[in-house]
Amino acid sequence: MNQPMIGITAPLLSHGSAVWFSAHGFGWGYRAFAISYEVIFESLGARDATDEQIRLAFQLGKRKILQAVLQQELLPYEGQRIWLLLESPSLSTPPEEPDVPERVTDS
Repeated sequence: MNQPMIGITAPLLSHGSAVWFSAHGFGWGYRAFAISYEVIFESLGARDATDEQIRLAFQLGKRKILQAVLQQELLPYEGQRIWLLLESPSLSTPPEEPDVPERVTDS
């Protein structure tokens, strides 16, 4: 288990539409992140857009948030705010099967 120690700052609620926060770690530096309220509702279970609900959902969803943050580890970073979706493609939707043409047999 060689996972980096990544810390997450307290959330900053931005104009009732997004949560901003930073993640930081030794050898990793700081990165700025954002999660839309829509994602907070759908992925973290906030009941409404009150500050209390958004902050509670953020606190309870920190493990899921950290997983999404760690997926950004190897991507280039130039100081921009990274928008997180909090969905794992392998968990949210099954992969599509490739279209395979039907075999036609001569009778």
